[in-house]
Amino acid sequence: TTFGDARYAAGLAAPRAALAAAVDRTGRHAASALIASPTFGGASWLAHASLLSGIEIPDPASYAALLTRRRDTLVQRFAQAGFRAVAVMPGLKRAWPEGGFYGFQRVYGEGDLDYRGPAFGWWRIPDQYALAKLHALELTGTSRPPVFAFVTTISSHMPFRPTPPYQADWPRLLGSEPFAGTDAPARLQVAPDWTDPGSAYVDAMAYALRTLAGYLEQPAGRDQILVLVGDHQPAASVSGPGAGHQVPVHVIAHRPQLLDGFLGAGFTPGLTPADETIMPMHRLAPLLLSALDAAR
Repeated sequence: TTFGDARYAAGLAAPRAALAAAVDRTGRHAASALIASPTFGGASWLAHASLLSGIEIPDPASYAALLTRRRDTLVQRFAQAGFRAVAVMPGLKRAWPEGGFYGFQRVYGEGDLDYRGPAFGWWRIPDQYALAKLHALELTGTSRPPVFAFVTTISSHMPFRPTPPYQADWPRLLGSEPFAGTDAPARLQVAPDWTDPGSAYVDAMAYALRTLAGYLEQPAGRDQILVLVGDHQPAASVSGPGAGHQVPVHVIAHRPQLLDGFLGAGFTPGLTPADETIMPMHRLAPLLLSALDAAR
């Protein structure tokens, strides 16, 4: 929707260009494609399960059956290779016993992230804070093991408002007033507009892109790899009639050879995917493993 619908593409051109500029400025390279999500407009856990298990999970019955199986997941494969496997899920408000299926060594839910700022709607914790907290908890220091982090972003979740402001001072995010100096008070007064969710969707996606661009500017290891996956299309009230299941995936890395396997599988250089949907989402996990293995 953000690429193919002119109503939204124009409004997101500038923040998407800013993300591309951040990729270039930090010496990174990107490759992108469209893949097919198993779900549409919601039920994002079906997409997450498909991505992490390498099996298409299109409905709740399939999800329930998956949890009864013994199967290596993408999480476990990285853990077996010596990575510390963590999940950052700021929308997780209660116990998540099924998370044990995936093999995470630590899951950071809402209560673990120690967010001290204002609540931006039901989901409360802005994406930028979650990324800053991940960096502080898991990605600093020189003696740590490599980290596999699965992060679910929620600021672009329906109903998209109130949309958080971008905080240029990333260290301030972890203090008692994370959005001091921003227009947070005004943004918190903007209620969801259920009659025109498309405008709010553009704002939320612009925030997501701006946050990612800013995150690329933060100190990171030279081999950091980001795989950015749209888990599903927005609801039909945003996407309009006839929208399909295709979603973008972007791979961003410092070493260009890490992208060779993706380019060979149909990805295109840069942050704009080609129009063709190249694979279902569950095939992304084995592609990721094979591409990284080939580039070692």
